[in-house]
Amino acid sequence: MNTRLAANLSVLFTACMLVLSFSFGFHNYSEAQKAIVSDLNQALQQTIMQNSELWMNQDTLKTYSRLSAVFGNPVSIESYNKDFAEALKLEQLKDKSGIIVHVKNKKAIDKPVTDATPGKDQTKNYLASDTIIWLSANLNFPESSLEDLGISFQGYVNYSASDVLALTDKKAPLLLLLLALMAGCLSWFLMRRKQAETPVQKENLIAFGNLTFSCDKACFYKEDQEKLRLTPQQYKVMEMFYLTSSHILARTDICEALWPGKENADETLNTLIRRLRPLIEENSNLKITTDRGRAYQLEIKEPATEAYTQTA
Repeated sequence: MNTRLAANLSVLFTACMLVLSFSFGFHNYSEAQKAIVSDLNQALQQTIMQNSELWMNQDTLKTYSRLSAVFGNPVSIESYNKDFAEALKLEQLKDKSGIIVHVKNKKAIDKPVTDATPGKDQTKNYLASDTIIWLSANLNFPESSLEDLGISFQGYVNYSASDVLALTDKKAPLLLLLLALMAGCLSWFLMRRKQAETPVQKENLIAFGNLTFSCDKACFYKEDQEKLRLTPQQYKVMEMFYLTSSHILARTDICEALWPGKENADETLNTLIRRLRPLIEENSNLKITTDRGRAYQLEIKEPATEAYTQTA
């Protein structure tokens, strides 16, 4: 198996492990929410059975009826209930739980209630049990006014996403995430190894004297790596010099390359060479010489010699 295939398979495995990790995490998070709601349901049923005589006696129902007449219809009463908290099996829920009692009076005039449960965000940090409804008509009270009351009970817990996450089984998601991280590190290592094994393509350079010609970038570099500015025709002549092993160009070859089919191009060529010579000599240790009037030669300048006189 070559390095590239192994790296690609490692990337694919990493992606699969990440998908599985998040899938298991979401599933376990949902199961934790269901477990909380199930605990709220059983605790609410147990609490109602324990307090049914207190909550559904005649005096309590009269109080509910008066509240609905004064504060609006329906009335919502929210409070912490010790019996409900103790009935919860999950210890983390006990301090954040409560019960909401909704009272609906059929005879009372409906009034808008601004906030049934003030101070609680019921969309973000709120999990509630199923609603249990009792009708006072089934209780056979002598006062007919109490037969029109409807009472519902609902348990709740103020719980954030992080709290639910704390109750979530995280073993499988974390294991899959760890495998994904390991596979990701392996793929990174294989990619780096592949890059190290791939030979770096060197730039095609031709050096003569201290002037270098880059065939890939089509430009000349001086000794300090600065580009030498040339006109298109000057560049063409220098390119021909460098691509010829002898660095000698016949005048006819230059004229044919620059001005094909043009007659009497000698004067134009002379002008071109006359302007090119000082440019080359000032920026390199090269010079262009004339070979018997029929060709030009690019050669390295001889180092200047200094005469020293010795005195006795």
